[in-house]
Amino acid sequence: MKKNVAVLSSVMLTMLIVASSIRPAQALIDDWMWLDPDFRGFDDFYGTDVIAYTQGSTATLAVTVDNTIPMLPDMLNVSAVIVGFDWGANYSSTEVSMDNPYQLNSGEPRHTFAVTFTVPAITVASNMFLHVYTIYVEYVNATTGPKQRIDTFVDSADYFAVYSSDQGTAMAIKEAIDLYYTSLYPFSFADVEAQIIYNKGYAEFLRGETAYSNGDFTTAKTRFQSASTFLDQAFAKESTRSTTREDAETAYYDALANLTRIQADAAAKEANARLTEANATMTEADAALVSADANLTNAYGWLAFGLGWILIGVGVIIYGLRRPKPSA
Repeated sequence: MKKNVAVLSSVMLTMLIVASSIRPAQALIDDWMWLDPDFRGFDDFYGTDVIAYTQGSTATLAVTVDNTIPMLPDMLNVSAVIVGFDWGANYSSTEVSMDNPYQLNSGEPRHTFAVTFTVPAITVASNMFLHVYTIYVEYVNATTGPKQRIDTFVDSADYFAVYSSDQGTAMAIKEAIDLYYTSLYPFSFADVEAQIIYNKGYAEFLRGETAYSNGDFTTAKTRFQSASTFLDQAFAKESTRSTTREDAETAYYDALANLTRIQADAAAKEANARLTEANATMTEADAALVSADANLTNAYGWLAFGLGWILIGVGVIIYGLRRPKPSA
């Protein structure tokens, strides 16, 4: 029984020692990001999401180191930020070194370091499978004088792809075409010939996807280029038809506007003619009114003349009656 207790105590002590030696390695490397890759997303050949750079291109990894984690030193002197790949190469940030460490303290507890390198050829880093990479952050005991490395924090991932030249070109063309087909669906061209050309391009695109999934990147590139050409031709054909139609519609509406203007001019002339006729009628009416006034004046004159003779006659009669008669 005592032997069992001793063994159990020994095991527990060992576990405590191991637990006390474990450091929060994952937490110190707060985050990292690959900057401006040639492709980021789902790759049909690998069957998963990848970060990809074409062979010979420049890759940059941004690593953020955090010193706000409990149990870490108040001042962390970062002496190296390294990314190591499964093809046997390590790449280091030029911002820090053993002789020139970067101190993270309460004034600046977090900092992002850049690791930049040239992506090797596919003869060194195969494009037939994804690569595993590991990030190392080392820190030392001081920033000046003799230094000693205290510890190294580690994190890793396994989705890095190295593209061949044809593979990179094929994927770039595919991405561009994907945007067109996604935005156009279910767009239908008004021009029949343009629709036929578009369908040819889509068929080439599907053949390119099949070739790419099978790892035939050269054929995939050729198919995608052909699809892109067909797509450009379809748009050019549709654009020409649209321009012709717009010109015809413009001519139609111009003619319609001219006809409306001619009709308006004719209506205006007809209105002017009617106005002239109305003015003439009014002039005739005025003349008739003047004539009527003259006739009325003449009638008044004859009436006065007749009344005058009547008065003269009455006067003669009165005079004859009142004149003294001669004696017998």
